Amino acid sequence: MAPGLHVRNFQWTDVEPLTDVFNDINDLVGTEKSFDADFMRQFLSQPDVDPLNHCFVATSDDIVAGFVLMAYEPPIKRAVASGGVLSAYRQLGIGRELLQKAISYAESLEVEVLHVEVSSQGEAAKKMLESEGFHKTKGYWQMQWTGDVSPVPNLGSNFSIRPFRLGEDEEALTLLQNEAFGENWGFSPNTLDQISARVRLDRVTPEGILFITDNGKPAAYNWTMISANSTKATGFISMTGVHPDYRGKGLGRAIVAAGMKYLKAQGVDSIELEVDSDNAPARELYLKLGFTKVHETLWYEKNFEINSA
Repeated sequence: MAPGLHVRNFQWTDVEPLTDVFNDINDLVGTEKSFDADFMRQFLSQPDVDPLNHCFVATSDDIVAGFVLMAYEPPIKRAVASGGVLSAYRQLGIGRELLQKAISYAESLEVEVLHVEVSSQGEAAKKMLESEGFHKTKGYWQMQWTGDVSPVPNLGSNFSIRPFRLGEDEEALTLLQNEAFGENWGFSPNTLDQISARVRLDRVTPEGILFITDNGKPAAYNWTMISANSTKATGFISMTGVHPDYRGKGLGRAIVAAGMKYLKAQGVDSIELEVDSDNAPARELYLKLGFTKVHETLWYEKNFEINSA
């Protein structure tokens, strides 16, 4: 056990050390993807995050050595735990303490399931989760593209591509995203407040969120982000969706290609995304567009019995 270990609720004065832990556990230190304290503060200030209640930090002799952040999704009775422990403080029992805190907190929220995502190569993490009653439920591919962008396929005359308009399209994007992902595993319907905050994150630009419209009606979208420093820029396709009424018409390929074209024009060195490994149509689409699988993560879940009385 780590000396002087204490697990407590997050405080806003923890932002800087928590940012350091986040960058360390995700191997982002010194890269273009690393968070700074301002971006972490902005991320934690989103209306659905509520870190004062849903984030816990582990301190060892007053050093923030780890954290767990709980995403609480009441519409689907789910919680998702993310976080980790500084490399210098691992194998001291801190990770298990944080996981047990996540489990007890999830129980207090009366959710039906708690999910945790880990690297497919993280043997210690997988064993710890299994020892606490979790089982593997889903795999996700991390994919990367470098090279030349495929041309955007021609669309019918009634279709056009346009960028998101800040202050005007938040409701349309919320409705389209909820329609596009309503049946997907692990998707919790978004609120207008959530989408309004996310489109204003520093790594998002209105021009990087693209719609395909059918005579003005949004039919598909591609939501991109960019992380950059003075030497490198990486683009991300964070969400891609097609309204159920428009599937099978080639809009998915067209809107992803348009997003890639936008990112390439911004000077990114590569583009990354993740996709459910069981989603064969999406997986094959990305492969055809030149993405390759570079890593895999696994989702583990723990189920809870909810008292109905």
